[in-house]
Amino acid sequence: MKQFKIRCSAIGQIMGNAKVKGELSAGTITYLKNWYAEQKYNDREQIYSKYLNKGNQQENEAIEVVVNRFNLGIGFKNTIEFENEFMTGTPDLLSEDTIFDTKCSWNGKTFLDAITGPIDKDYEWQLIGYMGLTGKKKASLCYVLLNTPEEANFGQEVIYDEIDISERFFSFDFELDENKLLEIEAKVIKCREWLKEYDLLIKSLLS
Repeated sequence: MKQFKIRCSAIGQIMGNAKVKGELSAGTITYLKNWYAEQKYNDREQIYSKYLNKGNQQENEAIEVVVNRFNLGIGFKNTIEFENEFMTGTPDLLSEDTIFDTKCSWNGKTFLDAITGPIDKDYEWQLIGYMGLTGKKKASLCYVLLNTPEEANFGQEVIYDEIDISERFFSFDFELDENKLLEIEAKVIKCREWLKEYDLLIKSLLS
């Protein structure tokens, strides 16, 4: 079985605190059991929702908005998967010193809820991971409210074009905290230790 590395998009799922200090949280253990089953039986659970469909379909347009808002000149979606000893990930967009990740809000309410609350911790962990993989020191989590295509909304198109993009774009900007990277690495090591014990258990039961 390959060595465990955490996908940046899933870092938040392993960083929860356990009730007992030094142990893994229930959420982390659930994630690791799913990961183990995927490796052993080649299980790949596909998740579908109208929200994900909109994000996938509008991703390139969202990236174009980010390029324009930050005056990046010409920018394209990154397709390179980065990897180090602990993590893997494919950031949306990179500049000379910054990682950009786009999130397409479903509607006006979800957009306003996202920008008025604190930064989503799972997304924050995701961008911290991207910074660790790429060596970038800055990150920008960008929310964009774009038209909802018919294909993502059961045949109903929703248009926001009449509203200026300045009213439909918001970014959380932050810098790298090296201590957060160390926390991720330490948690990955602890996850590997748990998986090693779990693997021995499964093999003993199936032998």
